[in-house]
Amino acid sequence: MCGFYKMVSRALKSILSLEMVRNISEKSWVVDDMNGKPRFLQKEMQGLVSGRDGLLLNSHCTLYKSAIEEVRIWGWPLQTVGLLTSGFSSWSFTILSGRVTEWSDGKVGRYVIRKLNASWLQRSWGASTVQLDPNTWILEYRWSTICDNQRLLLAALAFLKNMIPRMLGKMQHKFWLLSTFGNNQYLETTATYNIENLT
Repeated sequence: MCGFYKMVSRALKSILSLEMVRNISEKSWVVDDMNGKPRFLQKEMQGLVSGRDGLLLNSHCTLYKSAIEEVRIWGWPLQTVGLLTSGFSSWSFTILSGRVTEWSDGKVGRYVIRKLNASWLQRSWGASTVQLDPNTWILEYRWSTICDNQRLLLAALAFLKNMIPRMLGKMQHKFWLLSTFGNNQYLETTATYNIENLT
């Protein structure tokens, strides 16, 4: 248990502290330009966390969201590189400004450069490494793949509807057998004990 705790605490140990981030923030006050301030902060942070892998940095704004779909605008004022992954959802992207370089399926030598107004799809459970040029902003539309095939969803629901009563019936049958077997065993043991006492 002690070894496991040490391993987890090492993995979850923070590199920065509240004081360090405050100091960087205070240093950035000397930069008046709003374009220069993020560059300054990025440079300072890289000095503190050099050699560490990070996620694709981005800032986003959700325009619309429901249980099955979402529309967002996201991007970053500086150049950033990271992994773009999709889970259960399929994603559609359109570049509003800037440029995106994409390496899909882990192929280092093969890449695609996408510019203003370019659109592409990323299917569910996909992943690609992307580099966003400075001031790249993207319109993203994601939807649940469950809704892509309603027949599959209806078939799954029908299967569950039929299976649940069967499983409950089997559980009731086993419970009945167990209770009956338990009572018979108790009666047989009691009867044997009484006969032995009489003899």
